[in-house]
Amino acid sequence: MITFEKKGAGGFGYDPIFYLPDLGVTSAELTKEHKARLSHRGRALRKMKEKIGTIL
Repeated sequence: MITFEKKGAGGFGYDPIFYLPDLGVTSAELTKEHKARLSHRGRALRKMKEKIGTIL
């Protein structure tokens, strides 16, 4: 969801206007760790780690 009011000092680009209604914050208000858990990149890395663990 897009908000008209910029909030948060973290992140970059459009993060201050990307509002996450389930969390009640913008993307710029999240910690790096929380953002990584929610991001598609973070999810992909966790899945890759699981797959590698089953191979090794």
